[in-house]
Amino acid sequence: MGHWSESLVEELAHKLGGDPDREILKDALAQVGQRIDVVAGRSFHPARQATAIFEPNGLPFVDIPDVLTGTLAGPEGVWPVPDPVNPERSSVLQLGSFDVGDTKRAGVAEILWFAGQILASAYMQGRLTGEYIAYWLGSVEKQERFELLRRTVDPAVRCTVPVLGLAHEGWWIQVSRRLIMALGEVEDEGRLYEYVLDANDADDKRIPLVATEPILIVAPMNPRQAQWAFSARVWTDAVQLLADRPWRIFAPAIHNHGIPTVTIDPASTPLEIACQLVLKSYWHKYISGDEPGLANAIAMTYPKPVARIQYATDAVSTSAAAAALLEQLIWPGFDPTKGAEAARRYVRRKASIVVMEHRKRENPSRYPWTRVGVSERRFYKLLPRFAKKVNDRYEYDHDDVVMRMKAYLNKTDQEREVRRLALEVLRERGFEEAAARKWLQRHSPEEAVTAKPRGYSAR
Repeated sequence: MGHWSESLVEELAHKLGGDPDREILKDALAQVGQRIDVVAGRSFHPARQATAIFEPNGLPFVDIPDVLTGTLAGPEGVWPVPDPVNPERSSVLQLGSFDVGDTKRAGVAEILWFAGQILASAYMQGRLTGEYIAYWLGSVEKQERFELLRRTVDPAVRCTVPVLGLAHEGWWIQVSRRLIMALGEVEDEGRLYEYVLDANDADDKRIPLVATEPILIVAPMNPRQAQWAFSARVWTDAVQLLADRPWRIFAPAIHNHGIPTVTIDPASTPLEIACQLVLKSYWHKYISGDEPGLANAIAMTYPKPVARIQYATDAVSTSAAAAALLEQLIWPGFDPTKGAEAARRYVRRKASIVVMEHRKRENPSRYPWTRVGVSERRFYKLLPRFAKKVNDRYEYDHDDVVMRMKAYLNKTDQEREVRRLALEVLRERGFEEAAARKWLQRHSPEEAVTAKPRGYSAR
């Protein structure tokens, strides 16, 4: 069976019209579909059976391809953790229970904030690189390492390399990577791969040992099966992706069906990484907007935009200003193919929108569209009728344009009312709805009082 995008060929051909070449459409859809797979972290295969052998190397959780939670058959003590957004599926497998007491558990936003800072620390220590995987392999005894690499040739074996793992306030936080010996085709799971070992000669021949991008998993430490887990892919500055399509086009599919992706580059601060993790969990519906830690994370990470909003809007507190900024951050969110500076520009732009919208509400007479009585969008659509651009800017007298635009809109409203009355008259004189509208296209509304439908005969 081919890629899922192939099923859209006829639908796309129908929308384009004519008789486009199906092979060209198939290639174009395959490129877009593969891009969606990579950004989503999933390949959207149809339901099928598969066998997997997990080697967690001491970790209590592993990431897996999408599994239908009620169909997994495995040994006792192995459970798929339902995805919080799509409970019928799972992307995290639990391999054992925790022996813990009744410790007080931190909130979800708070633990994700902490996990983001741990992730930043791991990045600065070089733990998220291929070199660290090579270092970990070097620490394994020689014969055991040979056996491990031999097993990674089997695509059914999912060998997990532990990068970090720790418990904190009733939660387990871990980062891991899957190791694969890519001698043949690697199963498409929408993941990115990095060579672990450098080229060994001048011909740039590499040992085909690759690792997937780091996977962060955060789950509660329960003495039984966990019912909630957060997983996210981690993209570092080594990831190079084309940003040839606007993020707003991909955002709905990724937020509703994809795995969250956290991007880290040398310009990222620990607070920005932690805030990004919290925001990604919000955009992907792992947490709700009323989580108190959400606004606090924004206030701590972006103090200048929040302070600007608080000053310009007379917000009662920093949290209130951060909450106003959060309302603007709902859509479409950060583009995961871009880095920290793009996220900062995004936040600054949204802060400017908050301030501008507040000023519009507080002083409506200041703006010409409120004086006309239309929306800002409607005003700028009508403006070319009443003003001309000079050096790509409209230059006009506000009072004059407001007066002329009001007169134009009043005239338009009157014409619309006359047309409505004419339609009523035509229907009363025996016209069908479609015939009455067609008649008005050819005659003036004043003639409606004497109009007669086709085939009319006086009795």
